[in-house]
Amino acid sequence: MVPVVINADDFGLTEGVCKGIVKAIQTGSVTATTAMACVPGAVERLTRWAPEITGRIGAHLQLTSGVPVLSPERVPSLVPDGERFPSNRKAVRAPNTEEILAEWRAQMELLLRAGIEPTHIDSHHHIHRLPSALPAFCEIAKQYGLPARSVDTEMTRALLEAGVFCLGKTVTGWYGGDLSLASLVQLLKEGARECPQPQALELMCHPGLADDDLAGVSRYTSERENELAVLCDRALQKELAVAGFSLATMASAAGISRPMRALKRMGSRYVGFPGLG
Repeated sequence: MVPVVINADDFGLTEGVCKGIVKAIQTGSVTATTAMACVPGAVERLTRWAPEITGRIGAHLQLTSGVPVLSPERVPSLVPDGERFPSNRKAVRAPNTEEILAEWRAQMELLLRAGIEPTHIDSHHHIHRLPSALPAFCEIAKQYGLPARSVDTEMTRALLEAGVFCLGKTVTGWYGGDLSLASLVQLLKEGARECPQPQALELMCHPGLADDDLAGVSRYTSERENELAVLCDRALQKELAVAGFSLATMASAAGISRPMRALKRMGSRYVGFPGLG
């Protein structure tokens, strides 16, 4: 059986998204989620909802769609308008790696203060694809001792060479379009075939309830409810088993018996990438 982590992005985005993700974990097949700390009201929502799914929450690091944890004066390259992150990855211009690292450390510490001990990391809009962001992403993963999301073969190589654990493949195509049980299983089959050998997979998903606030912060609205319905369908786990997949948490897929703590605090000493030492 190939272990599969079904990971829900955007925990904290709105009340309805939080409620939907918690439901998907408690009564459905979602096994993990990642929390975003930079949207209005996120910390208060996370503080209330996180205890419902302890040990299943990672960090959804942001450089888009929100405001930085640090003051804009400390991260000027990340806030072109002097206040907010850009709305999408294409609008991000020349972010400074040291500023990204400082901001992402601040986001991690904010989650810890909110009572969340992250089990893994990924990023909003996969902003860690940017050449200036990937070194900071790797350093955050190493500093806090956490598995990280890879989105392609080249990134997997870069993460592993930097000493960062990642799963064999992240399946990102279950988004919009045909949000069905059959399409989810088929995408996982295709992902498993693309791995050089049987390895754990991650499926990215975005379940939630489309509350009144969602349309103001995301273009992905009613689709979240469609995803939620499939992920809570009792037939899903049976279909996954028939196809040769077993559900796993990020910790179990990584061969870890418990959520990782921040084992290594490296202070200002960063290694592995030029310019961070």
